[in-house]
Amino acid sequence: MSIRTKLLRCLINVAVLVFASSVVTSAAETGAPKPVRLAVVNTPFFSGLMADLVDDFKKQSGLEVTMVSGQDIYDRARAGEVDIVISHYGFSDVEAFVLGGYGRWPRLVFSNQMAIIGPKSDPAQIRGVASASDAFRRIAETKAPFVPNALPSVMYLTEYLWERAGRPDKAGWYLEPNEAKGQAIKRAEEKGAYVIWGALPFLRFTQQHETQMEILVAGDPILQRVMASIIVNPDKVAGVNAEGAATFEQYLLSPRAQARVAAFRSHGTDLQLWWPAARSNSE
Repeated sequence: MSIRTKLLRCLINVAVLVFASSVVTSAAETGAPKPVRLAVVNTPFFSGLMADLVDDFKKQSGLEVTMVSGQDIYDRARAGEVDIVISHYGFSDVEAFVLGGYGRWPRLVFSNQMAIIGPKSDPAQIRGVASASDAFRRIAETKAPFVPNALPSVMYLTEYLWERAGRPDKAGWYLEPNEAKGQAIKRAEEKGAYVIWGALPFLRFTQQHETQMEILVAGDPILQRVMASIIVNPDKVAGVNAEGAATFEQYLLSPRAQARVAAFRSHGTDLQLWWPAARSNSE
């Protein structure tokens, strides 16, 4: 093979590589934007709220959103599997995640609803009481049994209500906090007692178990649990679609999305379980 032929083939190969590179670059520039990868704790996922908001966001922006749920959302974020996370503001991993440089500053987006739950006979007559602390005071005054739900966030709220009720003597009605979640509901039903839990988890519980328990008090703002969004820091975690995540977060903070949060109702209930929590302080 002549030197001229070798040179010609070399030039052809270079031209092919340049053309292929230009095609890939052009496809990247003109192709669909990267989807926003969202991880969220279970309650807003199972309620249907996130699906409602994501669908509306897609219509407004044209951007795709993929969504996963669970208790390991911050592990997923550290591993570079998601671009933005949503959890309760008091979730144990929030502080470590942000202060460790893995996430940008949290933005409050919405609150979900706890409730005081009790037997349908309602011996303390608290059904529909506006103030959760007044309801708790009635339970204490009538010495109706009360089962503390041994979840940290619920125990915190229970202690707050006990303080607001005037620190009533717990003897004879306030049982030991040995169970959590659905087990606390079952124990309360066995004892004809009152209990506090998330409204949505309780409604899901009633779909799977026959029960004579029902939501009696849910209107007090103290029963709301605020949630926040956190964009994963692209300077700390490789491959983060920070631009798409910021677009989605701005949608969540918008008046349109906040009004949608307030109007949302989960299947099978007319109770308002979600409340707007975003604020705009920009000038």
